[in-house]
Amino acid sequence: MTAEFQLLLGVGYCVFMLILFLIFKRFPPKKINMYYGYRTTRSMRNETIWKAANEHSIEISIRYTLYSFFIPAMLYFLYPQYNLLGTIIGNTLLILLAFFSTERYLSKHFDAMGNPKE
Repeated sequence: MTAEFQLLLGVGYCVFMLILFLIFKRFPPKKINMYYGYRTTRSMRNETIWKAANEHSIEISIRYTLYSFFIPAMLYFLYPQYNLLGTIIGNTLLILLAFFSTERYLSKHFDAMGNPKE
């Protein structure tokens, strides 16, 4: 694969992830479910924490996905032959960072039972 094609695929992957998160933002989960939304033991304790977790996780995921557009651009100059692989790995790490950020947000704003902290 050429370096330009790798760049195109890397940017395309970032666009795909951004569109996916924008769809999730436009159509958030209405109720707690096992199929769609930010699903962790903590976030599924009650409707209040479910809604807060989904709102926060999608906002932070969109922000991190916008940051991920810099990954293929940088890799094009550093390691053009690994652009797509590096973009996927970098984007995955940013999604994991969004997970940890959301868990930190939930622990800061909700107690262990899922009730809002005063």
